[in-house]
Amino acid sequence: MPEISHVRIAVPEQGILNRILREGGAQLFPQWLYAEPGSEPRILWWGIRGALAAPDAEEAGVSPGLFPRQVDDWTEAPRGLILATVDAQRAAQSLTLTLGEGWQATGRDELLGADCWKLTLGRSVLVLAEPLTEGYVAACLARFGEGPIAVALDGAPATGRPALRNAISDGPATYVRIGPRTAPTFIFLPPR
Repeated sequence: MPEISHVRIAVPEQGILNRILREGGAQLFPQWLYAEPGSEPRILWWGIRGALAAPDAEEAGVSPGLFPRQVDDWTEAPRGLILATVDAQRAAQSLTLTLGEGWQATGRDELLGADCWKLTLGRSVLVLAEPLTEGYVAACLARFGEGPIAVALDGAPATGRPALRNAISDGPATYVRIGPRTAPTFIFLPPR
């Protein structure tokens, strides 16, 4: 069964990322998260293990940011990953060969400003977010194109934007952006 295995993120300053994780309750830096220096914060790519197939993004006619890289290790998995897309139905169809079927509509996520669909992948959930407003998802699409914009992990930070419902677990969460405007968002979920 496919499962999200890695998230690679660029950050101008590693200390801010470490502080956010620590304040969110992370005892250690997550094994699935890799940070590298970058001029602006953004999620560079995401990896998957156990994929069914890996078509070329150009052949599939979609943005390369939507497709995972094959990373076959057995570290822990993030709780979830959110991909921004201009057309969730097209993106879901394009990812079916790699990830399988079973996308479910989860409705609107007010903090993302998007309609969302999710697919459970082992211990993780992959979410497609299609913008409904001129909010966060729309801004990320304009800046970076289609691809990963947010990641979910266990934790309970004292700061951030609380939500009664999120697209990953359908329960409460706290959203913490790691920088200004289109910087990646960490969605902290109560531990399972």
